[in-house]
Amino acid sequence: MTTRSFEFRRFADEVFAPETGDRGLILVDEPTATVPANKAWQQRFQMAEQWHSQFVALGKERGFEVLPLLRFPAVADHHAPFPKEGRLGGEIVSIDDQLDQVSLAIAMTEISMTAGLVQAAMRRPGAENFRAASMPLACVDLQNACYDIDYSLLQQRCQNLKQAFDQSIAAEVTFSTGHSCFFDLRHRQCGVDNGYLRRDKEGVALINMPSGEVWITPYEGEIEGDVSKTRGTIPVAAEDGSVALLTIEANRIVAVGGEGTARDFYESLFELDPMRRNVGEIAFGCNPDARVSGLYIEDEKAGFHWGFGRSDFLGGTVGVDQFIDESTVLHYDNAYAKACQITASVELITASGERIKVLENGEYLV
Repeated sequence: MTTRSFEFRRFADEVFAPETGDRGLILVDEPTATVPANKAWQQRFQMAEQWHSQFVALGKERGFEVLPLLRFPAVADHHAPFPKEGRLGGEIVSIDDQLDQVSLAIAMTEISMTAGLVQAAMRRPGAENFRAASMPLACVDLQNACYDIDYSLLQQRCQNLKQAFDQSIAAEVTFSTGHSCFFDLRHRQCGVDNGYLRRDKEGVALINMPSGEVWITPYEGEIEGDVSKTRGTIPVAAEDGSVALLTIEANRIVAVGGEGTARDFYESLFELDPMRRNVGEIAFGCNPDARVSGLYIEDEKAGFHWGFGRSDFLGGTVGVDQFIDESTVLHYDNAYAKACQITASVELITASGERIKVLENGEYLV
């Protein structure tokens, strides 16, 4: 792990490299009746204000503009679309319009807005036009632990994992509970978040901080006559130690077994909208300083994770229009890093049948 203390300017230059002509925007969500406030939320407001003032000072020196903080009501769940409107200073504005007028957006939110930022990036392709950082659950603890890292090391780790994914058409994941799942990776390409968000970034100009992930959406069976081969049983643990068992067939969660709180939680989650049953992601988190802290956004960067629900923002086919309505849109991740209750061993499988061992009980082999 790195031992250097967080220095905003060094971090901003390494990750964003803001320059003359840039126009920056920091977004924060606010509690609602359905998404109530918490102590960490108030601390995040203070952190966002500190970042904003430091960006403003940097902009005055280098000749770029930083807009006032944009505040908006928190959405119902992770990766739902942005609300129509928010407050920029004292003015009510269209959020999409504001995103379409800036070159750098940073969302420091309680609920992840990654999917909405990806949509904004796709409207204006090319990092020279628009780039964004999604920072759900941003806090000083993450800032000091795994934001300001050795990005050259992270980029090499991501490259090694991408090379393994690029050779593969499937993945076999065996969990420490003894359960396993086969993931069909045909017809897909992996994505990489290596923490680089400068104006010459290639591909979709978005990172999800803390950075450090190589992901892919399993084949979802969208080609007529070609059924997805993703199948198996995936265990998921609750905070109280109970474990749900999710049965997967043709890339869909078809049954929830197991016990206690975990089983009840996932049963209720899937009852709200059947599209949440879509297997939407598998990924290797590889941030060198990420811990298993209980914050999902950090836990998932410490090892293997998978997600269900919405997938279009990750290269899949399941988008907002396929859910019942915007309030039930969801993408939800579960982590299996070395220090988690349940760990994972992962082999990637090539078209020739060769197996590439990536993880063994949470330890990277690649």
